[in-house]
Parts: sequence; C-alpha cells; structure tokens
Amino acid sequence: MKLKITNLTKHTGVKVENFDCSKRISSDIFLDIKNLIQEKHFICFKSQSIDEESLVNFTRNFGNLETYPEKDKTKGKIEIFNVSNISSEGIHLNEEDPRVVLQKNNSRWHTDSSYRYYPALFSILYGKEVLPRVASGGQTQFSNMLLAYENLPESKKRLLEPLHQVHSYNDIRRIEPSLPELSYEEKSNFPPVTHPVIRVHPDRQNKKSLFFTSNTSLEIGGMSLKEGRDLHSWLVNYVQNPKFCYTHQWEPNDLIMWDNRVLLHRVIPYNYTKFRRAMIRGTVEGTSPVFGPFSNI
Repeated sequence: MKLKITNLTKHTGVKVENFDCSKRISSDIFLDIKNLIQEKHFICFKSQSIDEESLVNFTRNFGNLETYPEKDKTKGKIEIFNVSNISSEGIHLNEEDPRVVLQKNNSRWHTDSSYRYYPALFSILYGKEVLPRVASGGQTQFSNMLLAYENLPESKKRLLEPLHQVHSYNDIRRIEPSLPELSYEEKSNFPPVTHPVIRVHPDRQNKKSLFFTSNTSLEIGGMSLKEGRDLHSWLVNYVQNPKFCYTHQWEPNDLIMWDNRVLLHRVIPYNYTKFRRAMIRGTVEGTSPVFGPFSNI
C-alpha cells in the first residue's frame, strides 16, 4: 500500500487519507512516516478510530512513551494525557477547573515537555470531540522554528546564540496561580532545566532553529529580568508570523503527529463554557538533551 499524501503548506505538514493507525504498521510504511515527519514535521491522519489502547500502540512505534507528571490529569493510562474540558465521566467542566486551566495555558506557544532534560520527540493527538466549524477558535496552530531561525536578522541570531531559557513544570503555577500546588514528589520528579534558545539539529546537517516556550516561563536568561522578558515577548510576537505557521482546523477523528524539536504549537482560545473539546495525547520520549551552538555534538 502506498500512502495518499497531500501537502498542507510548502514548509510544514502533510495529510494522509488512506491509512489506519489502529493496525500494525509494515516496515515500509513505518519508514515512509518517519521520513514524512522528518521532512514536513507534521502529519494529519484522517478518519481514524482510536481508543487509549490503540493510541499507545501506535505511539510506541516511534519510541518509549512519556508518563504524565500529574496522575489526576490522565484517564485510564498514565501514558495518555486527557487534553479536554470534559471529565472522564463525560461531564463538561467549568472554566475554573484545574484541568481546564491547563488547557487555557496551552494557548501559549510551547513545545511539549520542554521541562524535561530530554524534551519530547513526537506528540500524537487524537480528536474525539472537536468544535463545530461555526465556533470561533479551537484550532491547533503550529510555527516552524527552522524557518523562524532562517528569517531572523543577523543581529538577533548573534544576540540569541549564547542564551538559555529556564523551563520548569512547577512554574506553570507562576503563570496560572489558580492551579493547586504540586506535591513534593511531583516537584522532585521534574526539577527546573535550562535549554539553549538556539537549537542545533545533528540529524538535519546541524541546522539551527529557535527553541523556547511561553507556557512554563516568560523570560529568557543571561540578561536582566526586564531585558529577558522583553526579548521573550519579542520572540512570541515574531514566531506567529503567518509565513512560519500552519493552523490545523480539526475535523472529527483526526489524528495528528508533530515533531516537538522543530514546531511550537498552541490552541487558539475558544469559549470553554459553551463548547466541548476532548482529545487524548500520547508523547514519545526524547532521547537526547537539546544541543546548542556551543555544545559538544
């Protein structure tokens, strides 16, 4: 079988329409998918029928699965994150519920699991309930950090080259103070880490990309606090340039997969009280730290 592939933009994303992700993958198709995610960084598999078990099985094709830091934010399996404003019993949650507050925090540009020393490799997200087309918001937007780096002014490249950002799972509480405190064990399992703001990709001929987040902290290190916050704000505005972006308009039973090393993403805010949105995510563990311009690769 040959995959039916349609480009979504020139630089990011493909759509695959004739593949069942719940079935075993042949070695040839596996290589095709690996090449697609390497070259286009995002895949949408259309018309899937996935439960937690089959999502885990599909995700395991690409590596070990992460377990989520907070067990109460998952459903049946600790490897599956419930990206939802709906409880496991199907109840539409109110906006103040911590599970919904976390979803709101996802409207900030980020890359999954940047708070780990080995950040996530791939994320795989399945849309169980999606917003109707007439609703405002609810899309997932991606920004290509390889392109963003290429288009930086040389002065900004020189400024960013030695800089790092602190990524801390606990600091989500600093940004979203209504969230309950983490337990001592949860804090101990995920201490703060720093990653270079410019990332070097050994598997892409040492190409460089931007690597930062705005859902765990809102400043860049290596300068005064004000300068770091101003620079972070500039980066957030810069990466939402439409020429770097692809916006995914969800349809029921879409399964999307993306490369966290290359893409930032965010959910476009929507009316959390009026609309239900339910998704489940599996995440492939990273296998190396983030290399920067001064790393020994």
